[in-house]
Amino acid sequence: MKSIDIPAIRGYMGSIIYYTATFTFKQIAERVSPIDDELYTSSSLRDQIQRSLTKNYVSIKNYILTQKEHFFNALVLAIYDGEPTWNELELDFKGIDYYSMGFLRLNGEEKIFPVDGQHRVEGIREAIKENPELEDETITVIFIGHHNDKEGKEKTRRIFSTLNRYAKPVKPGDIIALDEDDTVAIVTRNLLETYPLFINDNIKADLKGSKALSDNDTKSFTSLLTLYDTNRIIYTYYKSRNNKQEKIYNSTKISEFLKFRPEQEELDAFDGYLRNFWNQFCNIFPGMGDYISASADPTAASRFRNKNNGGLLYFRPVALPKLVKAICETCLRKKISLESCMQGYASIEMVISNNPWIGILWNIRNKTMITSNKTVILSMLMFIYDESLLTPKELDNFKKSYAKALEVHIDQIEEKLALLRNAKRLKI
Repeated sequence: MKSIDIPAIRGYMGSIIYYTATFTFKQIAERVSPIDDELYTSSSLRDQIQRSLTKNYVSIKNYILTQKEHFFNALVLAIYDGEPTWNELELDFKGIDYYSMGFLRLNGEEKIFPVDGQHRVEGIREAIKENPELEDETITVIFIGHHNDKEGKEKTRRIFSTLNRYAKPVKPGDIIALDEDDTVAIVTRNLLETYPLFINDNIKADLKGSKALSDNDTKSFTSLLTLYDTNRIIYTYYKSRNNKQEKIYNSTKISEFLKFRPEQEELDAFDGYLRNFWNQFCNIFPGMGDYISASADPTAASRFRNKNNGGLLYFRPVALPKLVKAICETCLRKKISLESCMQGYASIEMVISNNPWIGILWNIRNKTMITSNKTVILSMLMFIYDESLLTPKELDNFKKSYAKALEVHIDQIEEKLALLRNAKRLKI
């Protein structure tokens, strides 16, 4: 491989000297190798790291190929052998001398492997195989020196570990606010600015990333993270129905859909569907219209979520996504309309200080929420609506979890289920 001179900036952090430059996608494919024995001598450790580092490259390849405005942060590349040399330039700009700019010469015999960016490297490599026109695109690279001895391997492993251990993940709230690929995030942002239920600060954003609402919150319908989760459930049903699935897509499949921004037509279609869903929800479920009418009032939610009687189930962040998921699952399994399904669920007792929610969502003695039984809520709602909705396995699991939540023996659960079947006849 022929030698090349790369314009670069030299810097240092701690004891590490590094060089910032750009590589074309073609240079990435030709000159950067996967990690093999540079970090570990143990074959089992090499196999382990290779499995963990290559499993997601396909999604990155697809992102490059399908998203016109694709962009990545810098790759961190370790470089050794081949005697790379640094040729520094003296730059005088506005009377100030700069000595950190120059050219890094690679003679083609050096070995380069990714310390951070393994998935991106493999994704780039596969993308240009399918579309060679991408070869001239560039990506920022940061070169660090690597010595292929015991001390050098320990140093590089430490960098590798640090980059992965201390890199701060993006907060879910920031994804909702900033993500331009995630369909649910994009459409949720639109609704936050225009839809009556969500405007006027009716949705609470928590800087700590909490889905819960404070006991003192008398204004909000729900939290931002809860709204996103709920809209994602609706999106899951939307995609499952449109693709004529017999079962709801699992979370992994939906995550794949949300990695890539769709065409504007598809965004508009889901936006319309989501608005229709919430329109029907607000028209059918008791209290929603009254809340919207009064939502400019700082105490608008106090009638529907309070310490005295707990309020309505769907004003509680722990329960709203479960209700919406029950609606979506029921629509798909029974092949009925959203309107018909919601009307059925609206006839179920929704005040959490009344049975069947006492002991499940509401501690009647302390007048406090119970949050430890949230896994039971979905099955409870579907059972009350129509117990035949649950598969034999789901019904068996529900009986066990319901007995555990009520702190009764499994032998006593049939008596409790008989009471539960009457919950639909109760009035709010």
